[in-house]
Amino acid sequence: MTPKREVRILDTTLREGEQAAGVSFTIDEKIEIAKKLDDIGVDIIEAGHPLVSKDVLEAVKRIAGEKLRARVLAHARARQQDLDAAIA
Repeated sequence: MTPKREVRILDTTLREGEQAAGVSFTIDEKIEIAKKLDDIGVDIIEAGHPLVSKDVLEAVKRIAGEKLRARVLAHARARQQDLDAAIA
């Protein structure tokens, strides 16, 4: 018997998307994108790296407060400062 396999989708648009030249989302645009990703069934939304800027921190906090079905992920490097910011 083949074990049941589960596929989950993790979307990185809100972090990786802004790494393209000339791309920048406002906080409100990030929230709208997160809601649309949630609407289509994305399982995990990488909301951003909180230490990049105050706007990214605010966006991550606001997206986490949206009560989406998707899990909201904050990007962090393996550094205490990053982990503290992601947890906050």
